Amino acid sequence: MKIKFYNKIDSTNLEAKRLIISGKISKNIALVAKVQTSGIGRLNREWISEKGGLWFTQIFPNQNFNSSVTIFTSIILHKILLHFFPDAPLMIKWPNDIFWKDKKLAGILCSNLGNTSIIGIGVNLNQKSMSKEITKLATSVYIESNTKLKLKIFLHKYLQQFEKELPIYLKENLHPFKPYYQKYDYLYGKVVSISIHKNKYKGKAFSISEKGELILKIDNKEIKFLSADKIDIID
Repeated sequence: MKIKFYNKIDSTNLEAKRLIISGKISKNIALVAKVQTSGIGRLNREWISEKGGLWFTQIFPNQNFNSSVTIFTSIILHKILLHFFPDAPLMIKWPNDIFWKDKKLAGILCSNLGNTSIIGIGVNLNQKSMSKEITKLATSVYIESNTKLKLKIFLHKYLQQFEKELPIYLKENLHPFKPYYQKYDYLYGKVVSISIHKNKYKGKAFSISEKGELILKIDNKEIKFLSADKIDIID
């Protein structure tokens, strides 16, 4: 996969959309920024993207991944983090986060624009501190391990693993990846509250479907959720 680097940009996801609309993208490419001034998280929330983190967007022309690609991507990213830190308490939190213990380490944002798929990823790697707004919620690899990683080496390792396993995902969806996900499922067995628009649902997190849906046990029934506006862990 070709890589294009930026010292500073508003958002690699926004740049991806601009390039797609302009018709300048014909092959798979990753856009990587040292700093994003307007990083975007899920539901258009701000993603603080200071120097030291790895901020990038993958573009796949002539591909329309389904929503389960977020789970697939989180599994690949989790594998690479474990490659560097095999004993780290790294977990996958539905629908799009990687956690170190109980703090957010990485996030994933997937979408389609026309006949092109976009995967945006933010990983807190080498930041020595987090801003006051998110210090209780987020962490970095450096903060947790006192280890500095080379961003390009991490990126290339991730891209190699993604391209290696992508054909399996495209052929079989999440079926061969579910055992891995369940091993590192942050929500498994927890009682959670899910908000979708103005509706709230409470139940015990059980698993995910092959479509990437979260399965909650509510009143002895298994209910599937494809997305949520907010997830709170109650117990």
